[in-house]
Amino acid sequence: IGGPGIFRYAGDAVTLYMAHEHWLVCPMHVLWRHRRERCDGRECVRCAIAYKRPPQLWRKTAFLDQELRHVDAIIAMSEFSRAKHAEFGFQRPMEVLPYFLPDPESPHASAPKGEGTSPRPRPYFFFAGRLERIKGLDDVIPMFRHYPDADLVIAGDGEHAAELRSQATGMPNVVFLGRISPDDLGRYYQHAIASLVPSVCFETFGIVLIESFRQGTPVLARRLGPFPEIIEQSGGGELFWTPEELLVAMRRLQQDAAYRQLLSEAGYRAYVERWTERAVVPRYLDIVRRAAERRGHSRVLDALATQEVA
Repeated sequence: IGGPGIFRYAGDAVTLYMAHEHWLVCPMHVLWRHRRERCDGRECVRCAIAYKRPPQLWRKTAFLDQELRHVDAIIAMSEFSRAKHAEFGFQRPMEVLPYFLPDPESPHASAPKGEGTSPRPRPYFFFAGRLERIKGLDDVIPMFRHYPDADLVIAGDGEHAAELRSQATGMPNVVFLGRISPDDLGRYYQHAIASLVPSVCFETFGIVLIESFRQGTPVLARRLGPFPEIIEQSGGGELFWTPEELLVAMRRLQQDAAYRQLLSEAGYRAYVERWTERAVVPRYLDIVRRAAERRGHSRVLDALATQEVA
């Protein structure tokens, strides 16, 4: 909401900034330069014009640094995002705290098995997300002209939807669901061979990966941004860079049920251990505690101590 001037409105409260996007170093939030390529160097005025937005000339001043004095801790959503902020000149310390999802009903339960009837009559790979160019489906849809063994099922909508539907003309194995409810989303994840995450931009985290792990579904993600970090931490999927690499990984998961099950269990186990409320919220409160200690904010420290006793 607004610009850096809003940071001071928190007054005496312990104040945290969570970098859900790369706004601290990118006026357009997403490090997607001129609406066509990943950004590897600042061309912010030209880029703003390409996005048809007014240039943020205050970024040429010390205003942001001055206003960040009112923020007690700055949180990146992944190690990758913290490093990317530093690469683009952001010099303040950043904590790393990932996204999380609700705790499972039973922490000892195994990965969901896709109970009930599949929502699709044929085997399928699943994509869930905004339909924008930066999400990478332009690379994936053409592959399914030559992959008759499974469908590509796409959930979501966005400004690039019409172009993607045009690319899929005459392809009955590419299905667009539009927006669907969270309950239906879970069913589509559970019965999919794998989730595809082909983003071509620098994401800050990639919550769709842990949403997939939560449903026991392996992930095939582009070797870019925070995705290698998440796949390495979980063992719940594979990485690809080219369409050819993705095709090999798709065939392997579709043809080798035992291997797919190994990835499914690893991803679900990592979700339980790393990306649930009980795993992440204590880390968040520790950041709050340390920020309060630096501020000498006794009221916040007392409240945290009371919570621990409870």
